[in-house]
Amino acid sequence: MKKKHIGDQIKALRLQHGLTLKELGEEISFNYSNLSKIERGIRKPTVEFLEKLTNFYKVDISYFFDIEAKELSNKTTMDMDWFMLSQEMKSKNVTFEELKTMADTIVKIKNYNSLKS
Repeated sequence: MKKKHIGDQIKALRLQHGLTLKELGEEISFNYSNLSKIERGIRKPTVEFLEKLTNFYKVDISYFFDIEAKELSNKTTMDMDWFMLSQEMKSKNVTFEELKTMADTIVKIKNYNSLKS
C-alpha cells in the first residue's frame, strides 16, 4: 500500500472543490507545475504555501497533517458505528433480511427523489 503524504491531502481538497491544478494555482498565485509536484510528493510544501491553502479553503493547517491518525480515527469511528448499529438491531430484534429490505427501500426512495429533481 502506498504511503500517504501531504500532497494527497492537498489533491483531495482541490478535487473536492472541483478545481484543476491551473485554476488552484491562479487562485493562490502559485505555479501549477510546482503544485503538481507537491501533490505527487516530489516536492515538499512550504509553510507559506500551506498558509495560502488554509486561507483559500478556510481550513485549519492541521488538516494537512496526521493523515494516518485521521484514517485510524475514521476507521475506529466507523467500527463503533457498526457496533452500535448491530446492538440496536439486536435490541429491536431486526433481522438481516429486514435490514436489507430497509436498505433497498431507501435506495428506491433516493432514486425516485433524484428523478423528481
